[in-house]
Amino acid sequence: MLELPRLPLSNHRLFHSMDLDEAREHVARVFCPHGLSTFGAGAQFDACHHSARLHRDVSLNYVQYGAGVNIEPGYLGDFYLLQIPLRGGASVRCGNQSIEASSRLASLPSPTERLSMNWAPDSPHLIVRFSRAALLVQLESLIQAPVHQPLVFELGVPLDNPAAAPMFNFVKYLCTTMEDASGLGGVASQAENYLISTLLQTTRHNYSEALQQGHRRSLLPRSVRRAQAFLHTHLQETVSLGDLCQHMGVSARSLQLAFKEHLRQSPMAYLREIRLDSVRDTLKRASPGDGVTVAQVAEAYGFFHMGHFCAHYQNRFGEQPSEALRRARGVMQVPTTDA
Repeated sequence: MLELPRLPLSNHRLFHSMDLDEAREHVARVFCPHGLSTFGAGAQFDACHHSARLHRDVSLNYVQYGAGVNIEPGYLGDFYLLQIPLRGGASVRCGNQSIEASSRLASLPSPTERLSMNWAPDSPHLIVRFSRAALLVQLESLIQAPVHQPLVFELGVPLDNPAAAPMFNFVKYLCTTMEDASGLGGVASQAENYLISTLLQTTRHNYSEALQQGHRRSLLPRSVRRAQAFLHTHLQETVSLGDLCQHMGVSARSLQLAFKEHLRQSPMAYLREIRLDSVRDTLKRASPGDGVTVAQVAEAYGFFHMGHFCAHYQNRFGEQPSEALRRARGVMQVPTTDA
């Protein structure tokens, strides 16, 4: 059980409302559009949301509804949630997994699996929101290999698991520290990295075996590192395998074998992935009225077939590029019906 003040992060209140539609709209701004409806009788709907961002990729959130609520986010898209009931409980279904979350069992839904939740009355949650992109970058660093399949966590996370104790203790420490006006100051980035790394190494997911088997490689061969550096500095230029080999002074076969052995992909597949990452970063920085379009950004990074581009983008990030652009501009998709 995670023992916290009755109202954690109280200095970071986003809203307090007894109106269901207003609450749904406010919560959607931090998380995603979702269906929200009440069930049962007796408990009054009384919602509030406190939220504190650590640096860029992680935020701490306290959410309560008072009444029992059905929550239907569908697919989370670009973030993961570690949800810890502080009291009460919740029925959580994500993909083919389902659990009864409690103050002893947190939930960790994955964004590529459909999510549906029923929070019991008087079941406030502490929720840690993790950027999906940041988790994937850290995971690739840990296993020293590209992540081709979506990262899917085991839905239930026991709070009494000794391996996860440092993570939960650090979350508790952060909740206390963030109440201070000075917050984390210059160590916010390190705090995020620690949380992300600890989450990946202490919870169960489909890449746990890769971590346990020691797939991490501290050093890549110099030829691969040089090739990576060349590709990163020529993201918006036409680069062929021949160009890369000429720059490296090696044969295509030897370079492809080196990439296959150490990165489990070809040089051109690696180039496509880092270009996709750059497209996403550009779309996330878009602002209302700037005239930026998905097609313009895609073409700037060498993607000229929009159908293939959108398919690759969806596979890597779990959403369409247009969704990232809408979110950057603050355009929300409002659900048509409640669950």
